[in-house]
Order: sequence, then C-alpha cells, then structure tokens
Amino acid sequence: MKIGIAGNGKIVGEMIGAATTVEGITIEAICAREKSRAKAEKIADEYGIAKVYTDYSKMLADSDIDFIYVAVANNVHYQYTKQALLAGKNVICEKPFTVNAQETEELVQIAKEKNLFLFEAITVIYSPNYQYIKDNLSEIGALHYVHANYAQYSSRYDKYLNKEVAPAFNPENAGGALYDLNIYNLHFIIGALGMPKDVVYRANTGFNGIDTSGTALLDYDGFTAVCSAAKDSESVSGIVFQGEKGYMRLEGPTNACALIRINKNGQTEKIVSRERYNHRMIDEFVAFEKMFTEKDYTACYENLDHSVKVMQVLEQARKSGKLPF
Repeated sequence: MKIGIAGNGKIVGEMIGAATTVEGITIEAICAREKSRAKAEKIADEYGIAKVYTDYSKMLADSDIDFIYVAVANNVHYQYTKQALLAGKNVICEKPFTVNAQETEELVQIAKEKNLFLFEAITVIYSPNYQYIKDNLSEIGALHYVHANYAQYSSRYDKYLNKEVAPAFNPENAGGALYDLNIYNLHFIIGALGMPKDVVYRANTGFNGIDTSGTALLDYDGFTAVCSAAKDSESVSGIVFQGEKGYMRLEGPTNACALIRINKNGQTEKIVSRERYNHRMIDEFVAFEKMFTEKDYTACYENLDHSVKVMQVLEQARKSGKLPF
C-alpha cells in the first residue's frame, strides 16, 4: 500500500505513526492547501515523506500512489473520496464517512463498479476487544440495558466559548459531538447488536446550534441502548452491557477498546484484553493491508455494509436532534 495523505490535521501524525509500523505500507506524499504548505512540509520532514502537493488533482495523478487517506474536514470527505475513486485510487476515509447515508452509498457503489478498495478509518470494528464482546455477549444472558459514554473535553472548547469556532464545532464542517465522538459508540453498538428499531437524539447545543454534547437512544427489542458523548465536559468513558446473568464493561473511550471486565452475578470479576498493539490505529491498518494484499473484496464490502448502516443511524439521529447541518 503506497499512500498519499489528503490533510494535515492532528490525526495525520497519529495515522503515520500507526500505519508505518505495518509491513507493506509506505507514505508516498501529503497534500494540503497552499496556505497550509508550511505545515505539510513540516510533517513531510518529520516523517520522511518525499512529496508535498498543494494540488489534490496532481497527487491523484501520481502513479506512485495507489491509496488516498482522506483526513480533511467532515463536510468534504465525500468530495475528496469521490474524486479519488473516480481517479482510480483506493481510499481510506476518516470517520465519519460522509455527512449523510446517500453520499456513503454512492461512494460504495463507485468503489464496487471500479473494483477499488474503500475503507472507513474507524478503529472500533478492527479491535480484538470489540470482537471478543461481540462474540461473547451471550454469556451474560438476555440484555436489559446498554450504556456507552465517550466524554473528552475538547482542546478547542475554551476558544469556542469565546466565539472562536474551529471545524470541530462548526456546523458548516459537520462538527459536533455526535459526528466526532458518539460515532464510535454507534459503530460499537450497531456492530454488536445490529440495527435499532428507532433512534432519538437529545443534543446540548452551543451558541451556533452545534451539539457540544448529547445522547442518542437506540431502541431494541426489550431494551434501550444509550449512547452519550461530550466535547464540553469530562467523565469516565466506556460501555456497559447489562444482562440477566451479569455484565460486561469496556473500560475507556470506545475508539481504544482498552480493557474488558466481566462479572457474572457476583462471581469473581474476570478481566480480558485481546489487544496486541500499543497504538489504537494499528489494528485497522493491519486489516487494510491484509485485505488489499489478499484482494479480499468480500471483507471490504462487509465492512462497508456496516458503515452504511451506521451512517443511516447517524443521519436519523442528526435529524432527530435538529442539528444545523
């Protein structure tokens, strides 16, 4: 996999640090807008990236690149990904895939028609601890309550309170807690439990209408799954699955899936962790490289089907919460 990066935000450094530990993956180029050239050049120098572009179409024409990693603002994920696919490039697109389900479905269709790989960079579904919970939930019997919480006080929130609006809090960029943090909870819950019967979102909104925190209620047969996320406050993060025979508790933010605690109705607590790496993003890039090398389109498309379902729920939640985008 020879990757060209579109974007120069904080996530890019994390991605490079994780992806380059995987055998078979190299970073060939980075592309940023002209006004961000200096920042892109600094990243290139730091990580030994040979090429810096300020024209996205020129990077897409680079024959040394077979994958584009899309790490731009949420509202232009669709545009950048579609342009790359139409140029014949495989794509890894940061979460959330797009702003609405129709855009995601269109991108999936283009990828299939052009026989290209398309991945959503969402750490959750590639985590061994996620897979363990998904495979072993029956141990705690019939579920009666699920609560997922991801609270992380944003480094940009203080400026937001002073009316300085970064993309993470800008409706024009499809920012906010639902699309930035709660999406991890939704990926986990929908992956483990399937599609809910109904979705309602209750948002706490700031001066520009963006959700600085909020709670999504996902209705399933016999119980409700509560998915909360906050960029305006800090709290304990994790997921609790409560069943008739006990509970499973994932500790820490949903994007990391760090540790599982299992208690079966008062028995000695069992601690489980199947994680293999010291960086939360490595598992997904190991999976991307494996699917690409083995030409495993079936696995790729199964994950895309899951991403479409999550986007459908995300869109329903956004509309329910009357978010301003």
